[in-house]
Amino acid sequence: MKLTHAAKLWLFIFFAMAGLSFVQAAEERPIDVISDNSFLIEEAYNQEPGVVQHIFTALYNNDTRRRGWGFGFTQEWPVFSQDHQFSYTVPSYHIVDGADRVYGIGDILLNYRYQALEEGAALPAFSPRFSLILPTGSRRSGTGNNVVGYQWNLPFSKKLASRFAMHANFGLTYLPRVRALLDSGTGQLSPRRSLVSYNLGASGIYALWPRLHLMLEWVGNFEAFLYLSIEHDLF
Repeated sequence: MKLTHAAKLWLFIFFAMAGLSFVQAAEERPIDVISDNSFLIEEAYNQEPGVVQHIFTALYNNDTRRRGWGFGFTQEWPVFSQDHQFSYTVPSYHIVDGADRVYGIGDILLNYRYQALEEGAALPAFSPRFSLILPTGSRRSGTGNNVVGYQWNLPFSKKLASRFAMHANFGLTYLPRVRALLDSGTGQLSPRRSLVSYNLGASGIYALWPRLHLMLEWVGNFEAFLYLSIEHDLF
């Protein structure tokens, strides 16, 4: 049986569309639909040009020393291309610390991030970040340190399978010449001391559906504090 030219054309269109659909299905893996899929861990993907992301976080702390909420708002902006990204982070606190109440805006972070590595078949995505910590909080109220600080973070991201991805963070925060309030009545301050803190974190992501991802996250913060003491004269 011979096929007419019209039948051959329709068969060609059918197989071409079927092949295109197969290629698209193979490329659009469930894990590829959402890249910003961690909550406590920073992913290593900068924002695409024309895309601005708004991030709001809320963490509740309940231990023997401090109890209450810490909030954060971050806005991420691409700068000319996906290679460069600017963002800022505004923290606020509503915490009861012993007999003290800590309320207000904390130290604001101005962040720059560079897309050093694009994700490949064997390479993870990598976008180191540098942050300038502005002294917008208050040392007296407990929401800030009254010094300009610096922070570095090294985020890595890798999609390991069609439904599984991992993210990892390694960070350091440096606060130079910090002084703590010893006596709120007299305004007495502690001697100056520079503080270095570290943070580690990792997350595993499973794409149950293209727009529903399950996450398992771990964060370790190794923070440096000033150990305060007030010396009294004995008569």
